[in-house]
Amino acid sequence: MKRFILGLMAAVVLLALSAPAAMARDVTLNFKDADIRAFIEFVAGFSGRNFLIDNRVKGKVTIISPSPVSEDAAYAVFLSVLEVNGFAAVQSGTVVKIVPRAEGTQKPLPVAPKAGSQEGDALVTEVIRLKYADASQLMAILRPLVPPNSNLSVYPNGNMLLMTDSAANIQRIREVVKLLDRNEAMGVKVFLLEHASADKVAAALTQLYSGPSQGAMGSVKAMAYQPGNMLIVVAAPQLLSEVVRMVSKLDISPPTDNERLYVRYLKNADAEDVAKVINSLISGQSGGAAAVAGAAPGKSLFTGDVKVVADPATNALLITADAGDRPGLDGLIDKLDIRRLQVLVEALIIEISANGAQQFGMEFRGLSDPNNPTRQVIGGTTFSTNPGGVNINTVAANPLAPGNGIAVGVVQGTISVGGNTFYNLGALLRALETKTDTNVLSTPNILTMDNEEAEIIVGQNVPFLTGTSANAATTTNLFNTVQRQDVGLTLRVTPQISEGDTIRLKIFQEISSVAPTEPNVNASDIITNKRSIKTTVLAADGNIIVLGGLMRDDNTKGVQRVPCIGAVPLLGEPFKFTQNSRTKTNLMVFLKPHIIRSRQDLQGITEDKYRDVQDVYDAQKYEGTILFPQKETPLPENMNPIPKPADAVPPAAPAAPGVTPPMASPQAVPVQP
Repeated sequence: MKRFILGLMAAVVLLALSAPAAMARDVTLNFKDADIRAFIEFVAGFSGRNFLIDNRVKGKVTIISPSPVSEDAAYAVFLSVLEVNGFAAVQSGTVVKIVPRAEGTQKPLPVAPKAGSQEGDALVTEVIRLKYADASQLMAILRPLVPPNSNLSVYPNGNMLLMTDSAANIQRIREVVKLLDRNEAMGVKVFLLEHASADKVAAALTQLYSGPSQGAMGSVKAMAYQPGNMLIVVAAPQLLSEVVRMVSKLDISPPTDNERLYVRYLKNADAEDVAKVINSLISGQSGGAAAVAGAAPGKSLFTGDVKVVADPATNALLITADAGDRPGLDGLIDKLDIRRLQVLVEALIIEISANGAQQFGMEFRGLSDPNNPTRQVIGGTTFSTNPGGVNINTVAANPLAPGNGIAVGVVQGTISVGGNTFYNLGALLRALETKTDTNVLSTPNILTMDNEEAEIIVGQNVPFLTGTSANAATTTNLFNTVQRQDVGLTLRVTPQISEGDTIRLKIFQEISSVAPTEPNVNASDIITNKRSIKTTVLAADGNIIVLGGLMRDDNTKGVQRVPCIGAVPLLGEPFKFTQNSRTKTNLMVFLKPHIIRSRQDLQGITEDKYRDVQDVYDAQKYEGTILFPQKETPLPENMNPIPKPADAVPPAAPAAPGVTPPMASPQAVPVQP
């Protein structure tokens, strides 16, 4: 019995030890349009692995396998199914994550320790170290062999390739790299440069052969060795011959500044303005050429570097440019260096003022001797007038200075009041009528170039009191502070000539004057009149236009009378004083522009203006008297713009027989410009 129990226990132990071998069995994979999640569940059943499935893992699986395969082979088929459907299995501890293949390359994948250590479609990361070939150059060749969801990058410092892909594709890439990574893949060439700088040539070659378009042909490494001005180039054999030709073209003597510099003298335009316009076109460098602002990509105004500097003293342009750019620059300067038109602006300012006033009134009073102790009655009428005018009290104090107008009264002796003696004026009749006419005519003229502002000021600089400093103890004025301002005529105009002889005028015109002191105006200082116009108008050449004007008519009527009786017709006339005033002002401003196109136009206008001045000047010769004749002072002949007629050439005397007359020298005839 004891033996039987021991034998049974041994059989159980042997059965337990042999169970894994008995459980290893073949798997039949035969699916048609099966859900991929169900397929993953099937693989988890026979492989015993734990799977974590991403929510984006979806699809159908079709596998036709008539004969059973081992579990390892079935798992390899499972990885291939995931790769075909765009998914990957990533081992993470005891769990296998099923994620999209594009994200699988970013997961912590196993790194293959050596070549061929893993096979199949499992995602792995592997490093390929190169011996001879350039990693950057080789990556461009291998890129088409790598799927889009895989990763291929280069580590330049170690000349290595880093790949994340299926183990099978990495193995294929290794076989291709083995054929390309050979000793004869690169070449070295040393150049001894004569003219160009080795540093600049090395930088140019590196920039020229570092683009993506050169990756398939190979990269070029250029290094400068100083001193010695030597250039060391490392490149593929198929590129080395091309680099030799390129270096020979770059190693040339550069043109000197004396060959690129020339001076262009301008005739009409301002050198600083032209230089500013040309430099504004040069808006940056693109491959050694100055590109035009706003131009289409690839197009440039000049092929080389262009620099323009203005010399105001000689009105010249100092230009540094290549010989091929000079015709274009000269053509551009010729179009800018043209004679600009001028504009003569004539203004006519007419101001007519008429002031009139009428005064009529009667005043009377009854006044006896106030020193008489008996009771007396006094009374009468007295009307106030403007300061400086007259009334019955003023005339009683001084009958010989009654003021303006007529004053008729009745006087009966004198009366003393308060120690003062004045005439006993019983009645006074006053009448006054004034009329003042003022005509102001101004004709300012100004000549300016097109699109240039011009200004003319004709007037006085008048001081205006702005402050007074006084001693508080003695109230004595110490000093006054004044501010001077221009009072007169100001004309500021900016013309712009448009097509069709239309002139756009930006105008500012101001007329100011000091007003006469009026007795009824209480002002602390000088009063000025000011009239200004600021506008922009369009005018044709030679046409007269009106800018603006002012028409003003002020009427003032005043009556002073005694209540009740002064309102009675006829009877009330002696008991009232009437004063009427009227002020009428007419102001108009006219403008006439002329376009000066040539020297003849300017000469003709100058002669006309000079004749006007000459007529006024000559008229003063006859304004003297017999005792005090007007001293004649002629105008300077050297400033007379009117050309004189050519002097007649006297006929030559007949020559004596046998004598050849000398050749007469030609007479200088003035030519009108």
